[in-house]
Amino acid sequence: MKITLIRSGGLAYIPALNKPISIDTALIDSKIANELETLIQKARFFNLPEHINTPKKGAADHRIYTITVQDGPRTHTIQFIDPIIDPALIGIVSRLEALARTSPPK
Repeated sequence: MKITLIRSGGLAYIPALNKPISIDTALIDSKIANELETLIQKARFFNLPEHINTPKKGAADHRIYTITVQDGPRTHTIQFIDPIIDPALIGIVSRLEALARTSPPK
């Protein structure tokens, strides 16, 4: 399973500090891979709509999250903004950001 998180927008957005986080679970520790895959399954990721909690008309400076998951032949992308209202998505974003801090993407 390949998982990519892209963060954009927000106050004082600095692209260099918001590089995409991409993780291929086939290439990482199996315990962490199982944890990520379980988070994706619990979120029912492939059943989620493409856009979740979109900003109200005229709203600005929202942090936008885009997650793409490729699992074999299936690929699905969703996009949502802060505040993240789905606990399952909070778990996915938090875990990916924590992994990026411990081993920054190349």
